[in-house]
Amino acid sequence: MRKQNESIRKHLLASLLLPLSLLCLITTAAAYFFASGFANAAYDRELLNSADSVAARLRSDGKKVWLDMPPAAIAVLRHNGREKLYYQVIKTDGTRIAGDTILQGPFPKLNSDLPLLRNDMLNRREVRIARLKVGVPAYSAGPVFVQVAETLEKRQFLTGQILLSILVPQILLIMFGSVAVSLGVSRGLRPLRVLKDGLSVRSQFDLSPLSEENEPTELQPLVKAINDLLIRLRMDLEFQQRFVANAAHQFRTPLAGLKTYIYAAKRLPSNERMNNLLDQIESGTDRMSRLSNQLLALAKADPANKFGTYDSVDLNLIVSDVTAGFVEKALDKEIELSFEGSDTPAVIRGNATGLTELTANLIENAILYTQFGGQIVVRLFYENNEGCIALSVQDNGPGIPQPERERVFERFYRVLGTEAPGSGLGLAIVKEIATAHEAKVSIASLDPESGTTVKVSFPTLSKTAS
Repeated sequence: MRKQNESIRKHLLASLLLPLSLLCLITTAAAYFFASGFANAAYDRELLNSADSVAARLRSDGKKVWLDMPPAAIAVLRHNGREKLYYQVIKTDGTRIAGDTILQGPFPKLNSDLPLLRNDMLNRREVRIARLKVGVPAYSAGPVFVQVAETLEKRQFLTGQILLSILVPQILLIMFGSVAVSLGVSRGLRPLRVLKDGLSVRSQFDLSPLSEENEPTELQPLVKAINDLLIRLRMDLEFQQRFVANAAHQFRTPLAGLKTYIYAAKRLPSNERMNNLLDQIESGTDRMSRLSNQLLALAKADPANKFGTYDSVDLNLIVSDVTAGFVEKALDKEIELSFEGSDTPAVIRGNATGLTELTANLIENAILYTQFGGQIVVRLFYENNEGCIALSVQDNGPGIPQPERERVFERFYRVLGTEAPGSGLGLAIVKEIATAHEAKVSIASLDPESGTTVKVSFPTLSKTAS
């Protein structure tokens, strides 16, 4: 069973590098075994040649055997670099004829005519011994044995050199192979990263299908499945938008008729109790009318719709007109409503209808939550550090607590304890329209306890073009 959250990259690297490393170890061991075998065979032949050299110097007069080897020849025989060499000529009964007494006998397989090679210990040092059975002409007592022994230093040195000559290339092979495999895996997984990056930069409202043209064959089923999901999501969102828009439209007609009936009822003979009831009905009808209008605006404000056409618009003109339209409503609460435009044209790329709705919701929201006799300042200015055009609506009302500032953009969410009428859709609409215009919305306070500043930062035309 596969572990949860297992990395495909690690799994591929392990699947490729572990067999590669194991194969390198096996080939290293095999190459070392065969190479050391060849080297030992070469030294064994050299050792047998030394034994043949000794055997060639045996002489006999028929009664005895002796070794006719001058001291110079013996010196040449013993001179073997770092090795210590021993030789010995003995009879079959173990009687030494010539050479070193340190070598022992008798020996196994005395009846064998073949050369015999064996390892033994001599003065606590391991030696390799070659033995020859030699028949000496004119010697009637039978064959004699010549054995030559040498220590194993040069064999061990050569074995180490062989091992080093094999091991170093194998280590380099593993290292470069690991790099090549890692790069290959990274290159193979690059389409997945590209697909991930392409999805991560999308907004939640971009449900356009992914391109399948340049995707590898293995990724095409995944891309197709994602596109199928995006199509289903888009159809579901479009259904919800149509439902909200249709419901809002259906609300508007009966609500308009209801307001007409209320107006007509108020013109009938005066009845204080009836008029109070009619006032309450009218207030509720106004709230329902506002809610239906906001639902319709919210359906239109969905960034997936993009409002249709976008043009170069001057926010100074839009914001000043909207602000002027709310002066009367602000005066009803004795609120001082003012507008401060930017020194230069605040031109952005946007939809005039959507920007008008955004500004209207900001100002209306500020009027609803600002106390009688309060103050609201609507400003347009350039943010030098960000290179953006900012629209801010600042009031000296009760303010929004820090923990609530993210949640107020949720649909139908209202801060607990709020007594002002409303549906909780105003700032949600602002957020949707701002997102459609690639703008950022933030909330700040004049001080920790009161006042609210809602700021919308729009990218300039130069930033939008880039």
